[in-house]
Amino acid sequence: MEKDVADKVRGLVRRATIKNLKDDGETQTVSVEVADGIWRDDVEIMQPYGVAANPPEDGGLVVLLAVGGDEGDLVALPAGNPSKRMGGLNPGDAGIYNESGDKVILRRDGTIDIAAGASLQVSVGGVVFTVSPAGVDIEGGYVRHNGKDIGDTHKHGGVTPGSAETDVPV
Repeated sequence: MEKDVADKVRGLVRRATIKNLKDDGETQTVSVEVADGIWRDDVEIMQPYGVAANPPEDGGLVVLLAVGGDEGDLVALPAGNPSKRMGGLNPGDAGIYNESGDKVILRRDGTIDIAAGASLQVSVGGVVFTVSPAGVDIEGGYVRHNGKDIGDTHKHGGVTPGSAETDVPV
């Protein structure tokens, strides 16, 4: 009888290897290895509001909870992958990242560091602001500096109309 109780207690919380992570429904689910060679499919991953991730499965782990002590009713805490973890944060910093090295770090001092391997894109309504290794592109809307239009429709004062072009900015 004591062994049965001990086994039941051990089954309440456990670490598990993941595979077959599905992120296409109302909840994210995963297959987990609950014991050597024993897998449970479609275990719900509990995710906090406003944060979502789909970690690489190679090396992926979750902590499983048996709801009400029922090992047939498992839920998983958010999945992690220690081999892909972003480290090096200072006390008070918070960050989000992916396995490609893209990251956003909210620094304790109020600085926000953004690093993107391919491009950074900000979209608001019909305006798209993109920073890439080639430069900066702004599509739609207008561009102003200190209240003055510096976009593609701006005009220069003191220019005599004609076929000549203005000099480069000074």
